[in-house]
Amino acid sequence: QAGGGKEDDVKFTSPLTAAHLGQDTAKPKKKHRKKKKAPTTASDDEDGAHTLANRERLERKRVKDAKRARVERDRAEEAMLTEEIFGGGGDFEDGAFGGGDDVFSKIVSSKQSSGDDMDDAPAGLFQIDRTGAGADDDEEGAVEEMNEGRPAWEDSDEDGADNQDDESADEEDDDDEPKAAWVDEDDEDVAVSLMSSDRLRKLRKTLDETQELTGKDYQKRLRERYQKTAGAAVRTDWADVGALAVEEEGKERASDESDSDEDDYGPSASNILASTASLLSTSSKLPPNILKTIRCPDANLSDPNKSVVSSVQFHPGADPDAPLLLTAGLDKTLRFFRIDGDTNEKVHGIHFPNFPIYSASFLGDTGSVVVSSRRPHFYVYDAVAGKVDRIPNIPGREERSLETMATSPDGRLIAFAGNDGYIILVEAKSKLWVADLKMNGSARALTFTPDSECIIASGGDGEVYKWDIRSKRCVDRFKNEDGTVTSSLSASSRFLAVGAESGVVNMYNDRATSLSSGSFSTKRDPIKSIMNLHTSADYCKFNHDGQILAMSSRREKNSMKLLHVPTSTVFSNWPTSKTPLNYVWSMDFSPGSKYMTIGNDQGKCLLYRLLHYESD
Repeated sequence: QAGGGKEDDVKFTSPLTAAHLGQDTAKPKKKHRKKKKAPTTASDDEDGAHTLANRERLERKRVKDAKRARVERDRAEEAMLTEEIFGGGGDFEDGAFGGGDDVFSKIVSSKQSSGDDMDDAPAGLFQIDRTGAGADDDEEGAVEEMNEGRPAWEDSDEDGADNQDDESADEEDDDDEPKAAWVDEDDEDVAVSLMSSDRLRKLRKTLDETQELTGKDYQKRLRERYQKTAGAAVRTDWADVGALAVEEEGKERASDESDSDEDDYGPSASNILASTASLLSTSSKLPPNILKTIRCPDANLSDPNKSVVSSVQFHPGADPDAPLLLTAGLDKTLRFFRIDGDTNEKVHGIHFPNFPIYSASFLGDTGSVVVSSRRPHFYVYDAVAGKVDRIPNIPGREERSLETMATSPDGRLIAFAGNDGYIILVEAKSKLWVADLKMNGSARALTFTPDSECIIASGGDGEVYKWDIRSKRCVDRFKNEDGTVTSSLSASSRFLAVGAESGVVNMYNDRATSLSSGSFSTKRDPIKSIMNLHTSADYCKFNHDGQILAMSSRREKNSMKLLHVPTSTVFSNWPTSKTPLNYVWSMDFSPGSKYMTIGNDQGKCLLYRLLHYESD
């Protein structure tokens, strides 16, 4: 442009050369292009078809040759076997074996002359029964040895006889077990993968198990799983045909042996009058001062809690010798264990996301569990069906925390401590609000009476209230003698224990209350005031017969005492200074009080066996 030329004639040359860019200045090599193949023609297709046909013909020929060689080899083996057994010639001629009559005559003559067993004969002469009459028991081992070296298609009659014997033996084994009323043949064709879902992974026996199960094995695994989970909470012995037969046989034998007097007064009259024990007592009297205990492996040893164990409870309807235990805590997991005092096998567990569990309780003797926390909602877990119901809130209520909760022993009602001294009653079946019960102070502790007819509550003002469930009317009210805030409550058939934040636990006679009385006494003297705890009495619990009262505190280490209720004295031998209680958060007695478990802040559930109740 500076020279006055046209703009189209200007050419720009880069100042950078190949040497500046570090590129090779050598001439590039010429690329050899591959020659394109000519398109295939019809003649090529025909040649390919002939080649494929030749290959198929050769393959068929190879298969036929191999089959022919195998048949010839089998015939040679049969001829050699016949030669060894019958002395030559395996053909049937005139109903006899060629060349074999002398052999059989020698066998018969030797047996009659010597009288020895068949085992003394040559090994090659007593191994196959071609007459179809069947071998004796002593000859079965020899027959099996001979069958191992024989082709699979030979002696089909003998194999059929053996199969019939095996089938008859299997039928005899099956007769011992009750037969199913109906069997679906298509179940054998079903293949179930245990890795297909989280629910099926629970059926694995080992973590490395990945193979598929047949329909029969899948049913067996499901049955075993049900017996461990739902069977632990629900009685299924009514479906045991063998147990029912034994029970009926025992009843018939007892009725035959009973005399006319027992027929008039019932079979249990002689058993009652044969003992000098009290007719009203359900167990023998517990001796005071010394409580015989044995520590067992921790109840949750197979799967300890990751944090504080806030709730432990035995299933009320479980077997006293092997009860079902639930544990729950701030690790948001609900676990179930089968307690046997040795392995304490874990049944299963369920995790509640973003829901630290502060309270968990069985709904009576059913398989359902109520779980609550510092949330406006709560859960009801059906352990039998494996179903979780989330109840978002209670209609008409604005509580932000439902951590304080109690369930009735019959499993019909759930009681929550609400705001401003309200007790909220919810029906367990429908999960709907039933009624509100009002007290003057704030509600801090709740409990039901063992007969589920009344509910008892107390709290900030130190007054104890008792309502009748049917009429929703307050039938009793009195001031706790301690006068401080009530922190725990527990009721037995005769007594009521009230624990206060001062550490004093007062025991009252609950039978003195009359439901028909219209006036309340503002003051009531306790039967016994227990002052062994130095901090708040956060937990109180009677055992099944009311002879033991357990008291504990969360605010002091190793703070727990057991009271002998009939004498109102504390057991002196337990716990000791070496008992690893730590900070006790929860505890419970098993049905029949054979076991006692204690949940602490370290995620452990200590388990102890009470020898007095074990002998009952």
